[in-house]
Amino acid sequence: MGLSSEKRLSANAAMIMFATLLSRITGFLRTVLIRNIMQPRGYSDEFWVSFSLPDLAFELLVSGAIAAAIIPVLASSLINNDEENGWKAVGTFLNITVIAVFIIEIIFFIWTPECIRIVASGYSAGTEEFALTVKLTRILLPSAVFMIFVGQFNGILNAYNKFAAAAFGPVIYNICVMTSIIAFGGVSAELTAWGVLASSVVYFLIQLACVWKHLNFYKFRLYIKNETFLKLLKLAIPSLTASAVMYINVIISRSFSTQFAQNSVTMMTNANRTWQLPLGIFAQSMGVAILPTLSTRFAEDRGGDYKRVLYKGIRTVMVLCIPCTMVLMLLSRQIMQILFKWSNMPYYETMLNGVALLAYAPALLFQSVVVILNRAFYSIQNTRIPFFCGLCTIAINILINVYLLHNSDMGAVGTALAYVIAVMVNSFLLVILFSKKTGLSLLPDNFDFLARTSVATVVAGIVLWLLIAVIPFPAAETYSFAGKVMEILVVGVQLIFAFIAFVVSAVLLKIEDVRYFIGSILVRIREITGK
Repeated sequence: MGLSSEKRLSANAAMIMFATLLSRITGFLRTVLIRNIMQPRGYSDEFWVSFSLPDLAFELLVSGAIAAAIIPVLASSLINNDEENGWKAVGTFLNITVIAVFIIEIIFFIWTPECIRIVASGYSAGTEEFALTVKLTRILLPSAVFMIFVGQFNGILNAYNKFAAAAFGPVIYNICVMTSIIAFGGVSAELTAWGVLASSVVYFLIQLACVWKHLNFYKFRLYIKNETFLKLLKLAIPSLTASAVMYINVIISRSFSTQFAQNSVTMMTNANRTWQLPLGIFAQSMGVAILPTLSTRFAEDRGGDYKRVLYKGIRTVMVLCIPCTMVLMLLSRQIMQILFKWSNMPYYETMLNGVALLAYAPALLFQSVVVILNRAFYSIQNTRIPFFCGLCTIAINILINVYLLHNSDMGAVGTALAYVIAVMVNSFLLVILFSKKTGLSLLPDNFDFLARTSVATVVAGIVLWLLIAVIPFPAAETYSFAGKVMEILVVGVQLIFAFIAFVVSAVLLKIEDVRYFIGSILVRIREITGK
């Protein structure tokens, strides 16, 4: 792998990280608005649950196939100057998903009440919460059609290395959804759902405009016997199932959360979205950027370059996610209060939100490993292993949730613990099986790096813990602008000193990724100042 390729990879990853940051921030603001506008009205839980079926349709038909099949197959066809044949495969897949989504949508629409009994096991038929969830689900179901198209459009754009169009589109979608929540969230859950549906239409039209010039070879025909399509299908089916398995784990957690007090679903969703913010910015953006390069290196049989790219991706993600996990654990209550308290919030609710984030925080570390290694398996055209590992996590998640429901007083927080254990098992299985499949010694080769990063994180954690003890954090139940500023300032000061401690420790421990990052900043400063 040449230096220019490495720079290109880093530039693409940085751009995707920035776009993902904006997407996650706007998506997070959407979550904050739901808590502060819809929760006081008493229907935020039902609103969250109503996304279960539309999102499941997306995961079943598109999500996993984008990374595992559409991008590598179309990218490979472009490299081999066989664009038309690649489009026969991708176009056939797109057409099949169009047919499939209408069938699934009809099934979900007709049997919505029966499906809600599964995805919201705590809601009893005949209750207001059950009826509202059914109504909202039926409004939102058509949005899955547009999001499925958008997902495939984004995969096509990534295959053509048009990362910006694919990465920044979700920002516009989130802004549209936020507008709907602000306009209708405090008035009607149904009107808000209609606004979300309209937002998906806008998102679809924008991405269609971006991908339009690349659709020259698209035809509304089915080339079922095309060899490239059969290859794509072989890659897509297991990965689609693996992707669906991951979302099913989310549905399981949400379903068990409905067994507990009102607003439990909202509380756990808020905590879940919080730890997924750094996951999306760091791990998922790196996974998107690294997959085409890994696929190309594997296709060219360049094992040394493949190992180098993979290890660089893993280490970059770990050096970011390990300290982030520590921060989420030590500042769980403070983070949840800063992010979600934009109106009066009782102290006990703040504490419960903090405990929920604390329980979820380790998932960031393990899920980051899962994201990167899933992409690594996709790059070597092996999607069965992620699928079977995912099946194991579903079984573990259900069993632990059932056990905790009947044998503990953890309440909804137990769903987070069950999820973390399931993801942890998944990550260990992927590490072991990928090492066995490729011959790469993932743990031994990266043990020294992980150990040094952990030591630097512990040092930063001690500094942060001392600062938490020394600098009191405001705990008022009422909201005020001055209070919010003080909350941000306190946590900001704590994080700055913890960050300095981590960087200094990392430099002293010779963690190359951190030293390279600091060196890049210094070079950029010299360029700006002209010195």
